[in-house]
Amino acid sequence: MSVPALSTDALVAGYERDLPIVRGIDFSVGIGELVVVLGPNGAGKSTLVKAIAGLVTIHSGAIRLGDRDITSAPAHEKVHQGLAFVPQTENIFTTLTVHENLLVAANILAKETRSRRISELYALFPDLAARPSLKAGQLSGGQRQMLAVARALIVAPSVLILDEPSAGLSPKVAADVFRTLKSINETGVTIILVEQNVKAALAIAHRGVILVDGKRRHEGPAATLAGDPIVAELYLGAHRAPPAVGA
Repeated sequence: MSVPALSTDALVAGYERDLPIVRGIDFSVGIGELVVVLGPNGAGKSTLVKAIAGLVTIHSGAIRLGDRDITSAPAHEKVHQGLAFVPQTENIFTTLTVHENLLVAANILAKETRSRRISELYALFPDLAARPSLKAGQLSGGQRQMLAVARALIVAPSVLILDEPSAGLSPKVAADVFRTLKSINETGVTIILVEQNVKAALAIAHRGVILVDGKRRHEGPAATLAGDPIVAELYLGAHRAPPAVGA
């Protein structure tokens, strides 16, 4: 049996020890998988991925990246080990240009590889390549999200985690973001995606995991979850129409 790209074991995490938000989650993602984490508001989705990324206190349990225990590693060290995280907000430097944003992210790399890696990312994100001198704060919402993803990819991570990448975007722009994530996944990068846009996220995912009250409650193939009205009603906030009178 192959080692997962990333896994957690009985993970308990949160901002206060006596009020955990993530409550004993066992979670794993296979190498090359794209898994979407779903659930109602307050389910612990963002706290889970922030804990994995090293941004929320872990009270107990374990996190493994491949076969390495990274539970206690600080966030910057996890990046060096191949784990990249794109937060929902404040994920770019708005006063810097597109190119300067990439240069700052590339500082983690050996000096001789920085230019090559930035060139590779420009090839992956032609919209960014077309405007390297533009201040990031002048980009559209979708372009900002692409810049945030490009910054995360600068280190060629094995696992990429994104928290609500479609938040605040129009349906058309969000669709572009999801297409890009699918293309990145197809290059072999494992992706964990927290999303409220359930339909769009399941359309590109291999598998979905549903959290409720800080615990893993359900999971399954994305196509199965997308077509299951009971799952939608119980876990994702959808409601079936009431039965007809006399039914």
